[in-house]
Amino acid sequence: MRDLIFIDQDLNRLKADCSDSKSAVYKRLIDHCESYFGQALDAVHPPSSTTFMGIAMANLSLAFILSEDRKYLEEAKRWLFTCVGYPHWGNAHLVDVDLSAAWILFGMGLTYDWIKDELNNEEVRIVKEKILLQGGRMYDFKVRTEGSGWSTNYWQNHNWINMTGLAASGYALISEEPAVQDWIDSAKENFEVVYSVMPDDGSDYEGVVYWRYGAMWLFIYAHLLKEREGIDYFRNCDFLKNTFYYRLYQSAPNLEEQINFGDAHDRRSGHSTAIYYKTAAEYRNGHAQKLGNLVRDELLESEAQSKVKPGILPECFFEMLFYDDSVKEEEFSTLPAVRFFDDLGLFVHRSSWERDATSISFKCSRPGGKKQWDLLWKFKDEKDFNCFGLSHQHPDNNSFLLHTGGEFIAIDDGYNRTVKASDHNVVLVDGKGYEDEGQNNIWKNYSRDMTAEIEECVIEDNFSYVRGESAKVYQKSLKLNSFKRHFINSGKSWFFVADELDSDLAHTYTWQMYSDLFPEVRNDQFFYSLNNARLSLYSFSDKEVSYDMKENTVRAVMTTQEPDKFTENHMKGLCISNTVKTERMSFLTVLIPGESEGGKIIVKKIELDGAYGVQLSHKDNSSSEILFYSTGSSFSYAGKTYESKLTLIETEKEIVKDVRKIC
Repeated sequence: MRDLIFIDQDLNRLKADCSDSKSAVYKRLIDHCESYFGQALDAVHPPSSTTFMGIAMANLSLAFILSEDRKYLEEAKRWLFTCVGYPHWGNAHLVDVDLSAAWILFGMGLTYDWIKDELNNEEVRIVKEKILLQGGRMYDFKVRTEGSGWSTNYWQNHNWINMTGLAASGYALISEEPAVQDWIDSAKENFEVVYSVMPDDGSDYEGVVYWRYGAMWLFIYAHLLKEREGIDYFRNCDFLKNTFYYRLYQSAPNLEEQINFGDAHDRRSGHSTAIYYKTAAEYRNGHAQKLGNLVRDELLESEAQSKVKPGILPECFFEMLFYDDSVKEEEFSTLPAVRFFDDLGLFVHRSSWERDATSISFKCSRPGGKKQWDLLWKFKDEKDFNCFGLSHQHPDNNSFLLHTGGEFIAIDDGYNRTVKASDHNVVLVDGKGYEDEGQNNIWKNYSRDMTAEIEECVIEDNFSYVRGESAKVYQKSLKLNSFKRHFINSGKSWFFVADELDSDLAHTYTWQMYSDLFPEVRNDQFFYSLNNARLSLYSFSDKEVSYDMKENTVRAVMTTQEPDKFTENHMKGLCISNTVKTERMSFLTVLIPGESEGGKIIVKKIELDGAYGVQLSHKDNSSSEILFYSTGSSFSYAGKTYESKLTLIETEKEIVKDVRKIC
């Protein structure tokens, strides 16, 4: 039997597994392939993305190989020769040399290899010439633009998808056309860099949606290279090993939605059964196996509504080849509830792994993450490469998102092509945010030191703390010296957010949090209620403040190939500002998920000489917790003097029980 590209297992065994260990994923493949029949295919390239067409022909070809039913062969040929008939692949932007062309190159390469024995001589010639033409266009563009654009944007999905399409089509033709070895070698050289520069913690600055769309191809190429040449990046690339956990911890507790930092077209475009099953198989990862099965069996229909196409349904041929039923599921509850992704500066705190739990994600980092930012400048200095493709990076340092009771309460702007700090849950300074805001990529003119960072992160039993500093990314004219945001949880059901800002100039500082709804306001306290979700928000300061409500509508075209296709997000913001301009400002905020007005927790402000704080206590007992913010060099409480900026004090019957000097 002929050696087939990408199929890394005995074909007879695979066919037998279709009615045994792989029956569920085989059914997925066949059911999806049935949906292709009767779909009208344009004789002229449609004025839209054609990424779905390459995967369609690959799905149908594998269905034919496994079932030996020739109806799938004929349907695969219909899709194949429709694409062959298009003189160019893609629409409007980078025609022939970007995503649409790459997806088709990948699918056509596999399809040609898998069914070429069923094609006549003329059909073989036509398909081979088309692959040579399109692959040649892609390769020539890659070589011509090296040093700028996707050819050397090593952290971006365009690089990964385009180079994988080129590699797959090269492997399909190498036995007949030795010149395509250049395509294969170019991809190998490219990915040798890519796998070495990706963050070791598995995080992705582009966000979950682009992780789902793009990072999948890092697994696909690694599989292709391992199957073709025995080169195994799964063994020596920490990103591939760890990135599943980035995705899992950026799942909302209900697992159906995702925490949408970065560019996220909607809140459900985040699952990839291809990545989950490949992670499970390569690393014997029972958590990945569990999530893959859960998505396939419970969430497939909702995930299929994703605005990002082709979407999850066409992943079925990857599922068929990647799924290994011998990997046993492992419960998520065996994982810690709190995790920190150091490279991206991403801190995630979950109350549990239950579907109605509370999850808070907090983010503060260098543009693109630590590793990328440092290497971007190294490539620029040493090779004069401009790899600053940060168009999916948002001005969201020190921002946080909150999901509780099955709903989002603190939200992000999602997909946006004119990004601004004012669309995120951060503090504005005189209504202003970052340099060069309001465009697609505000990072392209940044200097090396215009970065944000996590200064400290502590994760212990019943205590977690993270502090971000982001002053350097704000507009220079504001002369902001510091913007520190502290997140604190001591194992209780509430969270403290402490913000301190310092400038050489007097400003109006505006604390803001966006949601899908405006809060109800009672005595300057704020209560959110959405279906089964509740959140009480209390805000305190040592300065006089006022609050306001505003609504932002973020509308963005999803792709230049389809200018009439857009996303729209209506954000309702709570804004709290000092009434008199000042150089220094602090906010103490308490977030109590699950709590509504008149709930079980009493919240009150405490004012001392040199400090103020907020005390929380349960109505049914006398124990309480106080967070103090020092406005001077020291303060005294209960007969003791404290010199730390933030001090957490636990009391019982008004007696100090425990003190933690936070910073």
